[in-house]
Formats: sequence, structure tokens, C-alpha cells
Amino acid sequence: MNTEPTTLITGAARRIGAELARHLAGQGHDLVLHYHTSKDEAESLAAQLRNKGAAVTLVHANLEDIDSLANFWQGLPPCTNIIHNASRYTRDTLADFTVADLRAHMAVNVEAPLVLTQGFMAQLPEGVSGNVVVLGDDALGWSISPEFFSYAASKHAWVSIIELLAAAVAPRARANLIALAPALPGVNDPQGLFARLAERAPMKRTGDVAEVLAAVDYLLAAVGTTGQVLHLGNGMASAIKRG
Repeated sequence: MNTEPTTLITGAARRIGAELARHLAGQGHDLVLHYHTSKDEAESLAAQLRNKGAAVTLVHANLEDIDSLANFWQGLPPCTNIIHNASRYTRDTLADFTVADLRAHMAVNVEAPLVLTQGFMAQLPEGVSGNVVVLGDDALGWSISPEFFSYAASKHAWVSIIELLAAAVAPRARANLIALAPALPGVNDPQGLFARLAERAPMKRTGDVAEVLAAVDYLLAAVGTTGQVLHLGNGMASAIKRG
């Protein structure tokens, strides 16, 4: 039996998902990398990692199509960790959101991680301790705000769900949530956005990829930590609470 950890990362072809794949491959993890529309990027990343000696399996799935996930795990190597990184992110408000888009956000950001975790637990090898890591959002007052209503509702739900999930997967696995600060600018972000977000944060900074990787390392190693929210938001949440 393979003694190396095998980690599945959703949304692994680009951005933080790809950075996680490179980082964990460097630490000896075998990888299962999920992608949806970014086939070329996923195949290129897999080739790069394989050239460095990593064992990489690619899996394609549309996480919005929950029914299609029934066969997600077929043919995959047994996984010991799952990192829920994939996310739907569009802008809307209470006044203009559509039921279809709300359901799409909930499907990708809430339902799919739960369904995949169900399958993860079913395939987790006996005698192996598993890890479930959910990447959430700690940018209260920005993406977690009424200006991104459907997205914020789907991500904010995890603050309540993570304790329930941790209890459900125990004692065979641990489940934790990393609430991220803005770490990588998006192609549609306006000029100077990160500087404005940094000024708003009590710590006067935004996030970076290195601290996300460090947080994942910590949670994979911290055998007594489960059901927790690891906040990386530079104090934005506490600032909102203080008003």
C-alpha cells in the first residue's frame, strides 16, 4: 500500500489551486487534480509535476452538476486528503440576484464539497486518518458583503457547517476551514483594489499565497485540530464586528 499522502484538490488548474499542487508535490504528495473548463492548464500543470517525479491523476467534473458527481471517485487512486478550492464567484445583490445563479453558487461552493466529502469518506482506506480542508473567504466588507450576495451567502454558510462536518467525519478524518484574505488579483479586479483593501484591513495588508500554503501545511499536520476556522483576513472580520 502506498504510504505517501494522496491529496485531491478541486479547481487545481489555475491560481491558488495550482500553487497548492506545486507546493504539495514538492512535499511528496501524490496528487489528484480536478478541473472543469481549464483542461489545457490542468494538463500542462500535470506534465510539469510529473517531470519532477510527482504522481498526478487528472479528473474532469462540472461541480455545478451535482448528479454527475455520483461517479466522481471511480478510477481514482485512494485519497487521504481533500482540499475544496474550486469556487463560483460572481457579483450580484439582493435586488438583482436570480434563483438560477444563487443555486449555481450553492451547488459549486456548498453542495459539491459536501457530496465530494461523502465520497471521500467512503473511499478513505481503513486505518488511515483523513483530512478535509475547505478554502473559504475572510474578506468581510468586500466579497463577503451584500455586493456579492449569492457568493457571500454560499461562502458564509461554511462558518456554521464546518463544525457539523467535523463531527460527521470524526474520528476517521478532520475537517477545517481556511478563511482567506484576497491573495491573488483577478482579471476583472479594478486597478488599485488590493491597495484599498489593505488600507481597510486592521493589519494594513492583504493576503499572499505563501500564508495560504503555510495554513494548509499546519492543518494537515495538526492532528488535534478539527472543526476550526483559521482566519487569514488580517483582522477584517474583527473590524466589522466592532463596527
